Amino acid sequence: MTAGDEWFDYIWTRAARLDCYGEEFADLRERLGGVDPVTDVDERQELQAEIDAAAFHAYGLNAAETEFVLEDFYKVNSPRLMTDEYFESVFEKFEELAETVPAAEQL
Repeated sequence: MTAGDEWFDYIWTRAARLDCYGEEFADLRERLGGVDPVTDVDERQELQAEIDAAAFHAYGLNAAETEFVLEDFYKVNSPRLMTDEYFESVFEKFEELAETVPAAEQL
């Protein structure tokens, strides 16, 4: 995925908010246009679900294919993130995003 791809801005802006926290990333945040990093656990999980849902769209999967992957995905014995609730959240985001391809966003 590169700049100009349909889902590029939607995904990279969320990934930057997840990855660019802490003082060591202050310069990078500024170079990226003022990224607002997220440290709250619930908000981070929501952003991750949005990224995962958008990736299904970016790869052209339909709802049935996305649901199959989410239901069949390996779940670890001691899940921190990959819980049934998380996968349900990803599918809900997938359905929301199916309504429209997001335009470029402001950070």
